[in-house]
Amino acid sequence: MSRPRPLGALLAAAALALVLSACSAGTPNDPVAQATDAPAVAAPTPTAAPAPEPEPTVIDVDPTAYAAQELGSGVVFVSPSRNLRCGVVHWDGPATWGCSIIEKEWEFPRESPDDFCYDAQVSCGWGIEATGDEMPHPRKRGDVAFESEYRTDSPVLGYGTSVSSSGITCVSEERGITCEDIRTGHGFTISKSLNEIW
Repeated sequence: MSRPRPLGALLAAAALALVLSACSAGTPNDPVAQATDAPAVAAPTPTAAPAPEPEPTVIDVDPTAYAAQELGSGVVFVSPSRNLRCGVVHWDGPATWGCSIIEKEWEFPRESPDDFCYDAQVSCGWGIEATGDEMPHPRKRGDVAFESEYRTDSPVLGYGTSVSSSGITCVSEERGITCEDIRTGHGFTISKSLNEIW
């Protein structure tokens, strides 16, 4: 007949069993246990950056096909919609360049004395123009006309084409006509829905 074990020995045996059990199963703070219990996470797959859209090709046209015939020399043309009538023309001095517009959805500001059309006594803002290397500005009635404004046979500058004269290049796009002085960087974009001057 065996003797009952003392209570202290039983408690010590139970504690030892708990410690051994905890060591074999790992503890919540045990990094090894966490690494084996955590679900596997796939590394993110790098995505390729989208390829930049190619710049639209612009074809330079022969300026002689757009030659001004009555107002000095240079080029004159109309937009495909015929809403813009443009030119780069010159006589003895620097070229005058720009576009007049028939229909537009915008207005140039005229509230401040700094606005070009402020207190204008004639129609102002029906186009954009510049002379020489000056910053383009709104057109006023009485400014130099481009013969494309009254000629019925002015050539059309088709979308995706450009024409140059006297250091000014004008490009026709669906968004409008853009003209820029390659020497100064001054220019403008104009269409029925927008006007930008720089």
